[in-house]
Amino acid sequence: MARALLLLLLLILPLACAEETPPADPEIPVKVGTVALDEHNVPVVLLEEDGGPRVLPIWIGAAEAGSIAAQIERQTPPRPNFHDLAQRVIQTLDASVDRVVVTELRGGTYFALLHLRRNGHLLAIDVRPSDGIAVALRTAAPILVRASVFDAAGSALEGDDAEERRIDAPLPDGSDPATDGLSL
Repeated sequence: MARALLLLLLLILPLACAEETPPADPEIPVKVGTVALDEHNVPVVLLEEDGGPRVLPIWIGAAEAGSIAAQIERQTPPRPNFHDLAQRVIQTLDASVDRVVVTELRGGTYFALLHLRRNGHLLAIDVRPSDGIAVALRTAAPILVRASVFDAAGSALEGDDAEERRIDAPLPDGSDPATDGLSL
């Protein structure tokens, strides 16, 4: 069964990948600041600009939040989850994660690319940002956000105290945290 899955992945990998084209939009290094619940108990991951004031909140699913938080805390689950599987498949294919890039905010949804390096070729695979972040953390790969995404999200934060930071991006239900009082 495992061999069949690996063979299937080897066959569809070229279909899911596209040759990389250089971005016209600068890619800004970020780190995972925290994974938390907003006031509506929806998980959110905060990507903090390295050496800068901007923070990008991305609302994610509970499973992805748990996976990211467990990796940050260096907790090993009793059984591998999807992100552990993805890491193992990438390694088995003799590939490495070059980077993960949050590329776009469209219609309230974030988009990302997982860049893999294999046999001297760089491949870009469309992923949900939460999955890309979880895999990047497992492989110690850089996480980047295109400048236009920061601009679109309007996530520049004011003040030095993280407890008083406000997030200015739409919630999954379309409500506005600036008017709904969301504060992390």
